[in-house]
Amino acid sequence: MNGLNFSEMFKNLGSMKARAEELQHKMARLQITGEAGAGMVKVTVSGDGVVKNVKIEPTLLSPNDRDMLEELLIAAINEAQNKAREAMAHEMKSLTGSIPGLEKMFGG
Repeated sequence: MNGLNFSEMFKNLGSMKARAEELQHKMARLQITGEAGAGMVKVTVSGDGVVKNVKIEPTLLSPNDRDMLEELLIAAINEAQNKAREAMAHEMKSLTGSIPGLEKMFGG
């Protein structure tokens, strides 16, 4: 851990905590949509991955299409949650990058 200035890092931790809380609230308000089946199934999640809305093309509601609908729901949920994780990772990187030396501690 060469060149780390712990004194400087600790000075910034208070502001980082406040920014982390702000980020958490921002992510909870963020709406991210994942789609499957060329948009036939759409799932919207918050930035923290909570499913908020599901839209299903009415033609998929036939009992004969149940298996396909189940697969498309899983795919759309996974896509939306992956996008939410990517958004959170991006925001966390910008948050931790603002503290000099912190990125070195985590291999950056």
